[in-house]
Amino acid sequence: MTSESLELGREYPPNGEELLIQKILAMSQFSMENKPHPPTRRDQHPKSHGYVEGEFIVEEYISDSFKVGVFKTAKTYPVWIRFSNGGSDRDQNRNFLPDTSGDVRGMAVKLMDVEGEMVIDDPSHQGEQDFVLMNNLTFFIRDVQGYIDFFPVLTAIKEGKITFNPDGAPKVPDDLLAQFRAIAYALPLVREIKAKPTPSPLEITYWSATPYKMSNHAIKFSVVPHPIEESFNPENAADKSNYLREAMIKHLASKDAYFDFKVQLQTDASKMPVEDPTVEWDEQASPYVKVATIRIPQQDFNTEERNKLDEQQSFSPWHSLLEHQPLGGVNRARKIYVELAKIRNRINRDST
Repeated sequence: MTSESLELGREYPPNGEELLIQKILAMSQFSMENKPHPPTRRDQHPKSHGYVEGEFIVEEYISDSFKVGVFKTAKTYPVWIRFSNGGSDRDQNRNFLPDTSGDVRGMAVKLMDVEGEMVIDDPSHQGEQDFVLMNNLTFFIRDVQGYIDFFPVLTAIKEGKITFNPDGAPKVPDDLLAQFRAIAYALPLVREIKAKPTPSPLEITYWSATPYKMSNHAIKFSVVPHPIEESFNPENAADKSNYLREAMIKHLASKDAYFDFKVQLQTDASKMPVEDPTVEWDEQASPYVKVATIRIPQQDFNTEERNKLDEQQSFSPWHSLLEHQPLGGVNRARKIYVELAKIRNRINRDST
């Protein structure tokens, strides 16, 4: 398949991908079952800064190209939103690493009472449309094989089996050399994302990074915060290890939070690929367009009951209407989130 023959909005899965996805599921399940529990945490984005309720308000006047699925008519949906850190590392006391150490930041939005045909027939998530985002324009892994190669290398770095000289040159054991070379491109991307300043989860922009359907088109989406009068200063936090939750608690104790939900249309199948989410889609060629507003009202979310609901809830790009189906290899791999959530909740039920 040449770049000239690529079609807009179309996926191009490589041969053998499904077997790789099943391998990732097995690896993730093994990791989850062999971590200390209860409770068993999510394998990805386990640390929550807040699980909040809000509204998703679809704009009345938007382009006909975007009047699809949940954007078909001007409407307000109830939503649940979870803000999180991506990393699962813990210290010797099983506490998550401090927020000040830097991490991938996540935002997952679940629209409720959605009408239409779902991608997956799952009664427990019928009528839910999830939008999963991170604090970077692009993803750090290109494809499903990248997942297979990335995590053993990441583990080896954490365990000191792979080290780096002061000049940045890596020292890699022979048995990991092929995998390291395969995903070497991802390491600086991860470092760059983790180094991004985050005064508060309510004050930064999030992106889908990966593409999705908008009927017969492909899109990416973004969530942009409204400006606030005074930014949260992490240096003033009472608990710097968990300052991101503290920032949300203080903000929502006295005022609402708002975000614009925007979409970007794929206009060039070669320069804006579906199958490689490490490639940035040019905003000059296709700017992001606002289609909805997210409102998070004042609330006290830092309660035992809400935190329990947070741990029981699951988010997945595959909790989706057909019109917004996830696209590309990274998203096809994410289909395992549905199964992993069931495994996590089963372990936690059996452990109580």
